[in-house]
Amino acid sequence: FTTTMRSTDIFLCGAISSLFEGSMYIFVFMWTPALSVNSDDVTLPFGVIFSTFMVCCMAGSSLFSIQIEKFKSEVLGVGVFAVATVAMAMVASSSSMTLKFIAMNLFEMTVGMYWPIMGTLKGSIVPESKRAAIYNLFRIPLNFIVLFSLLTDLTPTQSFTLNALMLSTATAL
Repeated sequence: FTTTMRSTDIFLCGAISSLFEGSMYIFVFMWTPALSVNSDDVTLPFGVIFSTFMVCCMAGSSLFSIQIEKFKSEVLGVGVFAVATVAMAMVASSSSMTLKFIAMNLFEMTVGMYWPIMGTLKGSIVPESKRAAIYNLFRIPLNFIVLFSLLTDLTPTQSFTLNALMLSTATAL
């Protein structure tokens, strides 16, 4: 805890990871109701939709491998968080199911890029001797974000608006 509070880089890394991962978990809980809102008479192909999300996540990871040769992890991170913010804002504000689905896929691409970016940044910022304890400390605010989402009765629009706010905060940090 002392190391985290004394180092701005470590503190910001933890805050950013909690905000992004919190929005990712809220997305996991809320994508189904968000796409099901206007489809009472249509059965959605949830398996195909989920598979598409996983392909986009893999594409994001591959895109990281290409982009890391041109940009620093910090620069990529800011871009990824900004794109994720726009994607969540589109999901929250669009009435078109097609646009929501495209924005969700875009968000999944940012998730695929997030993991290697944060792995690289955490590896360079967090001291090896305290890594496990600090990573566990990062999970405390993440768990509060997830619990807040689960224990409140937020609509999909409210949840994705919250995601956009958390992601814009992560972008600024």
